[in-house]
Amino acid sequence: MTVGPTIHPLESMAVPVDRRSPLPAWAQVERDLRSAIDQGLAVGDRLPTENEIAQIYGVSRITVRQALSALADEGYVERRQGTGTFVADRPRVVQHDFGLTQPWRDRFRAAGDDAQSLLLAVEAPEPEPYELSHELSAEERRLPRLHLKRVHTVNGDPIGLTDSWLVGRGAEALAGRELFEASVSKTLQTAGIVVDHQDHFLEVRSVTSAESVLLAAGIDAKVFVDWAVGRSGGELVETSRTVWLGTRVRFHYATDAEGLRQSAPRT
Repeated sequence: MTVGPTIHPLESMAVPVDRRSPLPAWAQVERDLRSAIDQGLAVGDRLPTENEIAQIYGVSRITVRQALSALADEGYVERRQGTGTFVADRPRVVQHDFGLTQPWRDRFRAAGDDAQSLLLAVEAPEPEPYELSHELSAEERRLPRLHLKRVHTVNGDPIGLTDSWLVGRGAEALAGRELFEASVSKTLQTAGIVVDHQDHFLEVRSVTSAESVLLAAGIDAKVFVDWAVGRSGGELVETSRTVWLGTRVRFHYATDAEGLRQSAPRT
């Protein structure tokens, strides 16, 4: 009996490179390899050689090396000198609950994880995006803004970014003040300001170039964007944009006879 050559599962999953796409060939290969790993390759599985991957996708070895290097940076593969490239033990996905009633950092710390929010230095304050400002009244849009930017990490891996624009009492309370545990909500509470109502708007899009750097993500990575408007006693306190990395975060919610419980997680 004649036995044919062994076919690596990747060959049946591979999607040809689209030469007309504005996405570089290496990024298309990286995206496809990442998808194949997510869809069934096990930790420790050996990927085909660079030459074999190049043949599968019809690209050069340099293109393949760029794709594998990006996957290694994201923790998807491990490259071993002289033996090949293997599927790595990928970081587990972080789950957020829409019904969460406490800051997400506290929940993960209680589970033994190192959850942090780090305040980033901002050279020039960013203007409030239209997606937020169009939810406000004309008078609210004219109020001065205090812009803060934070990166969120779990066990040292970035999972999200939050830009906050504080106004009115919120801006006065936080101006020149160190954030308590890098939390806007906790710091506002210490100043006697409780955000008692938040409107959230969730969308999915690709990362921007700046976000891809801060999140150590591929240029085509998908993110969940949570736009929020927070008020205290009807008075505008904060608007925010939180970008959650799609490969590291998923959302969970539960419904009952009364529908969705509570709101999105606080940052």
